[in-house]
Amino acid sequence: MLALRQEVAPAMRVLIVEDDHGLCDVMREFLLDLGHEPVIAYDAESALDLLRSDRPDVVLLDICLPGMSGLDFLRLQAVRELRVPILVVSGKVTETEAQECLRLGAFDFIGKPLAFQRLEEILACLRPPRVTSDADAPPPAPRRRAPRALVALPVTVRECTGVEWEATSVNLSASGIKIRSNGSVHPGPAARLSITLPDGTTRLEVASVLVRADLDGYGFYFLNLTDEQLHRLGDLVQRLAAGQPAHLEPHLGILHTIGQAISTSLDVDEVLRIALDALTQVTGHEISSLHLLSPDGTTLHLRGDRGLRPPLRDINQVLPVGEGVIGRVAESGQTSHLADASESPDLLPAARAVVEQEGIHALVCVPIRSRGRILGVLSLGRRTPEPFTEAEIALVEASANQIGPALENAQLASETRRRLEEIKAAESQLIEREQLSTVGRLTAGLVHEIRNLLTATLSHAELALKAPDDPAKTRQRLHIVVKQTSRAARMLQNLLQFSRPHSMERRPCRLEDAICGVLELEGPELRRNGVRVVTELEPVPLVSADDGQIQQVLLNLIQNAQEAMAAHAGERVLTVRLVGVEGRARIEVLDTGPGIPAEVLPRLFKAFMTTKPSGQGTGLGLWISHALIERHDGALRAENRPEGGAAFRVELPYAAPRH
Repeated sequence: MLALRQEVAPAMRVLIVEDDHGLCDVMREFLLDLGHEPVIAYDAESALDLLRSDRPDVVLLDICLPGMSGLDFLRLQAVRELRVPILVVSGKVTETEAQECLRLGAFDFIGKPLAFQRLEEILACLRPPRVTSDADAPPPAPRRRAPRALVALPVTVRECTGVEWEATSVNLSASGIKIRSNGSVHPGPAARLSITLPDGTTRLEVASVLVRADLDGYGFYFLNLTDEQLHRLGDLVQRLAAGQPAHLEPHLGILHTIGQAISTSLDVDEVLRIALDALTQVTGHEISSLHLLSPDGTTLHLRGDRGLRPPLRDINQVLPVGEGVIGRVAESGQTSHLADASESPDLLPAARAVVEQEGIHALVCVPIRSRGRILGVLSLGRRTPEPFTEAEIALVEASANQIGPALENAQLASETRRRLEEIKAAESQLIEREQLSTVGRLTAGLVHEIRNLLTATLSHAELALKAPDDPAKTRQRLHIVVKQTSRAARMLQNLLQFSRPHSMERRPCRLEDAICGVLELEGPELRRNGVRVVTELEPVPLVSADDGQIQQVLLNLIQNAQEAMAAHAGERVLTVRLVGVEGRARIEVLDTGPGIPAEVLPRLFKAFMTTKPSGQGTGLGLWISHALIERHDGALRAENRPEGGAAFRVELPYAAPRH
């Protein structure tokens, strides 16, 4: 009797490099359930120490990390020399960043939220071959020669030494496979093959031994296939041998995936990544590229690719419209299918030698359209001699029809974001200009006030020097000097604090201090215009605000009130009130002026709305004030008081309590 060999799947030591502690806990639990040994590092520096001390089998690497980024980590020579498979896990990987990760040696990347099924599949690919109790046992006797079918499937070969390379199948049977390498390799005697089946999503993981190596490729014999794997392979080979289009099954799934990109993403790089990832699953398709037209429509620019080696990528970076295979498709809007690209007269001279060197045969290029306008060209190529079938070309054309609207939507969203950023920048410039204008008016008033303070201060100092024999009088004069000097310093400090350039920075602040600071700045002007100031300030909790911007709003309101009362007969009283109302702080600025005209009130906070004579106002003060308060999640309203005059009310939410 033959002794049964017990197979044991070895556990892997998996290093998780992630700064989110909650996600680390979830990933640790998931890996433990799979029988692996997780190790956590919350930054790249700690991960580097762990790599040096105890080499892991796999690294799960986030890109956005505190300190050294994931990309910087991948660039380290020490990391690259260890040759540990690194899987990039990120929620913000653009097409460019994804290609950079792969160029730097990453095994693969997946996005967040984390797809654990996808992660489990990748880890299964990286798991070492199963260890048996009889390591020297010979492979099982060869089975009877099984039917074979010509088919091009993506295959990843992982040798026991850790070496990994990509290949494409030449033919397939239920007992073995013949593959052709995408580069120059010298395979070892045993390997684990990961074969992407025609459904585009399922991968078959099989242990195998090399049984033949010739000019046409490498033959591998499958070991220890399960009944399910045998059934799946037999069914697939039977359908392929019978001429059935087994590869048509994933078409609807691929179109659905690309369609989902239209509704779930408005990022150009994300749409391109999703589209190319989906199309990479097409049977026999080894390389792909996606070019977009330049704004002037004269050139095509490479925005995404899969499987292009550096020489081919370099010559595809920028292509002229109307020249070469891809350029002619962009000009004509007609699909181009070449059985052997190297023999095409349309091929650009610079590309011919590279195409021949790369061994590219079949090539299909289709235009990407949206609303009748050509946006770019989608191209797929094969290194195997089989041409693309009509069904495959139809899939590529249908995919391009899906990609077109998705790209246009993404481009429109990108343009909208750009314009919004420009509007925000213009708004910030207007706020700064209005602030400078306010500073100018304040400075003119403060110069006069400080000059008077200095005059009085110097006078008291001189009198104290002239009458040193009267200590009580001298002490009194010195107290006046200190008081006046402190007041002048405080006014200058308030002016400097208000006028400093700064971006919005919200933090807990006291509105009482902001109000008192503004009234002190505006005090000289108010007194010169005969305005009596009344303050009613209740103690209220802190608010989360940028104190400089709140001061700017208060200055605008107080100056508007002062100007309204200056041209109005009667008593001039400015009331500033601070109260708490339903979980919010309310500041009221009340005046005894003529009030707001009824026809102006609905448009009061519009830009360039002003009731002042030409040349005496920009019409931006209240508009800017309204915008600043909205930035603080607050509200600014205006109304006429029943007893006469105007009332402006600012409401701001309280700051969240600190725990």
